[in-house]
Amino acid sequence: MLDFSSLVVGEEYDRPYLARLWKYESYHALARGVVTPRGEKVIILFVTREKQEHQTQYEDHIEHDILFWEGEKGHGTDERIAAGRDTIHVFFRERHHSPFVYEGKAIFHNIRRHANRPSQFVFQLVDRKVTTKDLIEEVRSSATLSDLEKKAIIKSRRGQGIFRQRSIELWKTCSVTGFTRREILIASHIKPWKVADNRERLDEYNSLLLVPTLDKLFDRGYIGFEPTGRIMISRRISKPDLQRIGVDNALRLRDVPEETRKYLEYHCEYRFDFVAK
Repeated sequence: MLDFSSLVVGEEYDRPYLARLWKYESYHALARGVVTPRGEKVIILFVTREKQEHQTQYEDHIEHDILFWEGEKGHGTDERIAAGRDTIHVFFRERHHSPFVYEGKAIFHNIRRHANRPSQFVFQLVDRKVTTKDLIEEVRSSATLSDLEKKAIIKSRRGQGIFRQRSIELWKTCSVTGFTRREILIASHIKPWKVADNRERLDEYNSLLLVPTLDKLFDRGYIGFEPTGRIMISRRISKPDLQRIGVDNALRLRDVPEETRKYLEYHCEYRFDFVAK
């Protein structure tokens, strides 16, 4: 049985060391990105954000306590990982030819399956869980921000303060329906507050001004918007339910500022149909 008890989260390890620890004859037994030791209910992910030039460049990265990972090209372990019956351990490094950092255990969160490219997975790294409270404290303790900036950034978490004012100035009415009663509208981050940097947290172009139903659907990943403004609707919601709330493929963003496109691309890639349960 593989022993992880001596490994320290946040410490660096290379494959030869791990091979010796687990009594493999050669570190080549750990050479793949996904290792499934025989007879063990364990999956080990070796993730490299920046691959060698001749290798396929997957969009693998960590944002706070969330790992975004593209699976194997042949989909060989997709179903086993998605089944959630194995303990998953993650080793992550920024670039090749460097040691891996042990990130601890990961919990499978969601998958977007693709036929002609690797499927996309989302995991929560439970040993480095970052709460909203932690992030707020990080803002409060920042030495590079003024008190006014700190208050504005913290308020923006709930779509309030300067962020809301800027969003209203940009969109005027609901970004989709044109609904005008501002006290009803919600200023929502496109790239979520939790994973955004401080500039993005206050950037009005990282906002949509939405009626509550659309805001909740967007926040939970049930709907998204292409950079053209066209709506995307998750198959997780039935057509009768969509009809009940007046959501259909005819809806779209009334306008898409150029500066907003990159945020919509982020949401399409990492939020739409991922966070919905």
